[in-house]
Amino acid sequence: MDLGDLLGPLGWTVQVAAAFAIAFFARTVFSPEGKTFAGVARASAVIALLAVLGAAWVVHPAAGMLLGFFGSRAFGNWRPAQPGLVAGLLAAVVFMALGAGWLIYPLFFMGLAWAVSGGFGQRERAPQAEAARPPELPSQVPGVSLFKSAPDDRLNGYVQDARLPADARAQLAALNIRTREALDLLRGQGQQGSEAEYLTRAVREEYAPNAVEAYLKLPRTLADTAPLQDGKTGRALLVEQLELLLDGVQDVLNTALQSGGQELLTHGRFLRDRFARTTVNLADDLRVPAEVKVR
Repeated sequence: MDLGDLLGPLGWTVQVAAAFAIAFFARTVFSPEGKTFAGVARASAVIALLAVLGAAWVVHPAAGMLLGFFGSRAFGNWRPAQPGLVAGLLAAVVFMALGAGWLIYPLFFMGLAWAVSGGFGQRERAPQAEAARPPELPSQVPGVSLFKSAPDDRLNGYVQDARLPADARAQLAALNIRTREALDLLRGQGQQGSEAEYLTRAVREEYAPNAVEAYLKLPRTLADTAPLQDGKTGRALLVEQLELLLDGVQDVLNTALQSGGQELLTHGRFLRDRFARTTVNLADDLRVPAEVKVR
């Protein structure tokens, strides 16, 4: 008798929850969150918990998805996804212990193929590639400080793409500036790995490029004239989506401003209290007693 039998009437809820957990696991590992250790570990823990509670079958589809996850993340430039891959390997061990022992065979051969294809050597060759790359000159934007260039710089390319409408390119230029500014502010406030940083990177590296690529797939002669939904053309829909992203990044900036402003306000209150007391004390020391007569 397993734990699922002991739970009695709650057993069927575990099975239903397992179905939703599979969807959650797939959405996590194949999204940008799949590059992080916390994201993969959290989704895998849900699978393991439900398997222990009685839905033992859930580890098998999850194990199959792990193979797809390793295939999509490990081959090529795997270094950005290294934390997620480590969490995936730990999840594979747990899934095998919970019944998906068959996973060891495809995982072994996939690891062998990865090693043969030069997976280990990529980390060693990276410094040479960086040394061979010409230095990148920062671009000066009036009124905006210089920000460190992000790894994914597709937004700069889209700004110069003549296939895009002028208003969309202006929005992309604003997104390029605002996302860099937001990442710089969040990094300065020690919020690396926060939900705000994840959202900002997703806007820059995924949401905005996906919207642009979807627009570019439309026929050029119809993209700006033929209605697609509610009378809106592809151009109108692109501009609308980019405006939503701009609003989202602006919210991140506003929140970062309030967070950083609290420190400045606290320091200002300290200065007012400190020097207000000093001024009062000096006035008391310099006051001439009333009984002293000037001769």
